[in-house]
Amino acid sequence: MINLNASYTGAYGRIRAYSSEFLSEETFKDLLQAKNVEDLSTKLYSTLYRSDMDIFSAINKGLDLIELSLNHRLIMRNRIALFAAPTPARDIIRSYLSKWDVENIKAIISAKYMGYGIKDTENFLISFRDIPLGLFGGNLTHDDFKVMLSKDTIEDIVNYLSNFGYGQFMLQYMERYRKSGDVGILLFALDNYYYVHIFESLKFFNGDEGPIRSFFSDTVDLRNTMIILKAISLNVEFDRIKESLIPYGTVPISKLQDAHRTGNIKQAVSMITGNQEITGSILESGTKLGDIEFSLRVQMLRKYISIFSEQALSVSFTFAFIIKSELERERIRSIAMGKFYTLDEKTISRMAMP
Repeated sequence: MINLNASYTGAYGRIRAYSSEFLSEETFKDLLQAKNVEDLSTKLYSTLYRSDMDIFSAINKGLDLIELSLNHRLIMRNRIALFAAPTPARDIIRSYLSKWDVENIKAIISAKYMGYGIKDTENFLISFRDIPLGLFGGNLTHDDFKVMLSKDTIEDIVNYLSNFGYGQFMLQYMERYRKSGDVGILLFALDNYYYVHIFESLKFFNGDEGPIRSFFSDTVDLRNTMIILKAISLNVEFDRIKESLIPYGTVPISKLQDAHRTGNIKQAVSMITGNQEITGSILESGTKLGDIEFSLRVQMLRKYISIFSEQALSVSFTFAFIIKSELERERIRSIAMGKFYTLDEKTISRMAMP
């Protein structure tokens, strides 16, 4: 039973007002008809994204302009969600939004591992050229990101992060990283920290977290599923990826192992999800892992948008707004990437209009 709280009344009104800004399905159909990235940029400029694009258009264009504008809008919407919610809900929202801190740290570490420079790395960051989401969602500020980008080695980055929860957790894995040189160990540590923090936050919530807990568990299931599918695709043994699986989902590790044993991506998805509709779309997409992940993620987000939207006087309604923002960003990015790589319209439509 959801504990409806009158303190959410103001949040409901503010979030509902901003919800009218989401792009309509008709607008998405129009964006899909763009001839190329430049045409898509022109069409997007006629929407509410005009104000975001104006910020970056002086020195950016094409795909970069679209990406930066989408990131800026996502940051603004998440900021709205965080500060619209009553105080009791903010800790769990901050915990969820700290995933952008985690993604930024991953991008910096991965770029350092691959030898990318500061300028190249900045373009990966979700908070590039704006107040970082870390100011509102996690522990990190813009200055923190700048310091990390200036560090010479991955170990220097982790040592700097020891001032925060992320680095303290990662330090437990540093000796293994030194011995193996496998940066994946550190990226796993970041994911592990994030989910431990999420579920710890839920323990101290005020009773209306049931749907949110289910959402986080399903998010873990999606992550674990993709690890299994990538292992199958690359012919990696289960023992090598077992430690990377997070034990907070609804799908037992034993079932994930059984799916891995099939050695077949389509069979594995069918076994894990039990969803024939998704399996059918995978058959159509030719088992491309990117298509599979997008299909599973969109299905999950739409499921919870529907559930959360019905619970106005709880933190769930605020989460509906947050994940609607994420879904809109991902759909526009899919169209942009499809146009950039000149994919056929059917493929782009399957990605952006699932």
